[in-house]
Amino acid sequence: MKQAAAKKVRQDKPVEHGVHLDVLGRALIAQADERIKWHKQTAALMTAELKAMTSAEPNTPEERRQRMRRTDLESKINGHLEYARFLTFVRQNIVRTRRYRLGLTDMSVLEITPKGYYC
Repeated sequence: MKQAAAKKVRQDKPVEHGVHLDVLGRALIAQADERIKWHKQTAALMTAELKAMTSAEPNTPEERRQRMRRTDLESKINGHLEYARFLTFVRQNIVRTRRYRLGLTDMSVLEITPKGYYC
């Protein structure tokens, strides 16, 4: 009889599927502020590199290499600034005192989890 009651109590508890964290809005705001700052700093460094590039002779391997590097930098700068805009939007709409339930996807999008390129 006691075993049946114990099983029933265990079965009545909801089962969590996956990893979920309850996080206060103020912690999310702090995380977003750090990531926004990092994206803007990285974009600024790349912009400085782009501005410091000198022009090479046309139709040379060096000129093609520089063109590819410029295109790569411009793309990365735009990506960093776009992500900073996204995080700014999210940050502005978070309520400091509210608790948010985050799954792994949420943590990844908000850049709480590492990117995984450390090998």
